[in-house]
Amino acid sequence: MQAGTGRRTVASGERSATALPRRSKPVGVSMVVHVSTDSVPVRDRAAFFADALAQAYLRNAITIPEGPRPFSASLTSDRLGPLQVSNLLAEPYQVSRTRRMISHDPDEYVFIGLQRRGASAFLQDGREAISLRPGDFTLFATSIPVTAQYGESLEIATFVLPRRALAVPDSDLYRITGSVVRGDEGLGRLMSSFLSRIVDTVDSYTPEAGEEVARNATALFATLTAERLGHDRFDVDAAQRVLHLRVRSFINRKLADPDLSAASIARAHHVSARYIQRLFQSQGTTVGRWILRRRLEECRRELERTSPRVPAVSEVARRWGFTSPARFNHAFKAAYGMSPSEWRAATRFPTEKHMAR
Repeated sequence: MQAGTGRRTVASGERSATALPRRSKPVGVSMVVHVSTDSVPVRDRAAFFADALAQAYLRNAITIPEGPRPFSASLTSDRLGPLQVSNLLAEPYQVSRTRRMISHDPDEYVFIGLQRRGASAFLQDGREAISLRPGDFTLFATSIPVTAQYGESLEIATFVLPRRALAVPDSDLYRITGSVVRGDEGLGRLMSSFLSRIVDTVDSYTPEAGEEVARNATALFATLTAERLGHDRFDVDAAQRVLHLRVRSFINRKLADPDLSAASIARAHHVSARYIQRLFQSQGTTVGRWILRRRLEECRRELERTSPRVPAVSEVARRWGFTSPARFNHAFKAAYGMSPSEWRAATRFPTEKHMAR
């Protein structure tokens, strides 16, 4: 405890009596990690929490003020390809990352902090402090000193990308970090909604879907970077990327609709069907092929399930927008090399064989 301040500061590495187990996970594999101070003695919570943040992110110093109730916090973290997604619930505390700490962590990352509840204030490299309200977010780099002050009943989501994912010079990165992006205007509104949905659904993605979500998130971050830096081509390229992301999200929500088409997508987004087709052609595919691919992926996942109630193949097909069983069977075999029934038998066989022993 610092004399006369009513605050306790600990640095990561100052291990608590309740040791935090080391965790690792292969890139692209979903594994939710959850740590909480609830089962930790009050005297050990500051050190425990500092160590938890260090393992989830990088080394840091935590300052916890004395308050009317014991400090508590919980952190849930998962990974989607190269994108780390975390959600933090906590009572007030302050975290700092100094140049000395930075010198011990050679790897560089970009953090995006999305305020979901409560209030936060950030000060990066001595510049003017910024304040976040729910829906706002900020970008900061691990190679630049930063101090964050978190208020009461905090909830903040953090997205971590390797520095190389944002292909901008250091001077440009310095310009865009440490500033607030309002979540109720312009591109910030789209990103805030998109990021919040990732947090709410992060544990439901397959490795393939997680990689796709990470690519979309990285594209949005790159778009935001271009906008903030005022790059000349932002108006055309970034607008197309944002619309493409919105269209893909719309398709995922409407896969079960057999009438989903370029025309219906265009109407929902107030553009022409030809323009929607051009968006997908720039990615080497067509709207129809993309919809078919996503429907087949969802059907394949459902056929692989081993739940007690096994729906008929035709029921699975209808559920994901296929109106013709013959067309579904033909498309599935062309994509996966066997019929839907054969796929189900092949994926269920190991489980059934094991249970029969």
